[in-house]
Amino acid sequence: MPPCCLWTDMPDLQTQFRDLATWAEDSSPLYAHLCREAADDPAVLDLAATVPEGRQAPHLLLAAVHYLLDRNPDHRLAEYYPSITRAARAPDDECFPAFREFCLDRADDIRPLLRNRRTQTNAVRRSAVLYPAVTAVARAADGPLALVELGPSAGLNLLFDHYRYDYDGRVVGNGDSPVTIESSVRRGDPPLPETPPAIRSRVGLDRNPLDVTDEADRDWLRALVWPEHEERRAVLDGSLSVARDDPPELIPGDMLDDLPAVLDGIPEDVPVCVVNTLVLYQVPAELSEALTASLEDLMADRPLHWLTGRRDLSGGESVGLDWKRQIGDGIETTHLADYEPHGAWLSWRG
Repeated sequence: MPPCCLWTDMPDLQTQFRDLATWAEDSSPLYAHLCREAADDPAVLDLAATVPEGRQAPHLLLAAVHYLLDRNPDHRLAEYYPSITRAARAPDDECFPAFREFCLDRADDIRPLLRNRRTQTNAVRRSAVLYPAVTAVARAADGPLALVELGPSAGLNLLFDHYRYDYDGRVVGNGDSPVTIESSVRRGDPPLPETPPAIRSRVGLDRNPLDVTDEADRDWLRALVWPEHEERRAVLDGSLSVARDDPPELIPGDMLDDLPAVLDGIPEDVPVCVVNTLVLYQVPAELSEALTASLEDLMADRPLHWLTGRRDLSGGESVGLDWKRQIGDGIETTHLADYEPHGAWLSWRG
């Protein structure tokens, strides 16, 4: 790995660990503890610096350890992971030393994961906001949609119509699904039909798509779920079983350069719904602006709707979802919803 591709700003790396410790405080006491301690440990920071610069080093290190620990559950560190040990220990004075020991002992196995893997979380509960959003698009398009997702990871949200949903006791979606996604509607009246909108075709475009039929890729997706998040893990496992029976089509490629070719493969008279939930905040502003310009140009050539998560994460508490489409000679943008990043709740504004 060329030196220019590795982290050279160690204080910035420390800040990332400290920021994640603060972020994780309420939802993962284990990761909050590990990140606080790691921020002041030169050996662990040196290992984390293996991550190519620009990627989320703390997330990747934690996921790599989780991935390997799940395959080696006899190590004493496993005692602190609720995802591995039924009655896990709370973080204590022995927790970080065990983590540090595991990191250094397994450094040769961790480094390739840090170089080659990405934090491609497939938060299936985000489908809870896609269900009403795609419904709104389908009603406006008046016909089955061709669904195109940008940055889909393993494509599990492309299968949003394969799941059952429970919105504060109102159950809709696929009644035969092994997956039930629970979400709360905080405000508004989202369209929640009993049956999902008709999808004519679906495809995802990702630089590094994950293969749901590959055991290592499935295990990596599980490792990205924080150890205490049992419900998220259960939903992920259920959706992986659905996807293995009906794998979504995923195309390796760049969402800016290769999207026109993907759209060319869809008949021009078929309405297209391009979807991205939490992608734009991870890319440079210049790329986001170029993608917006490209899609708005394409809207002039065919029926095309774009459901896009905003770059601004509102301090991490919520994500805004916009619907862009051409009306007459101009582009209309509707702020459809705000939602919790993992789909736990939504506020409908459309």
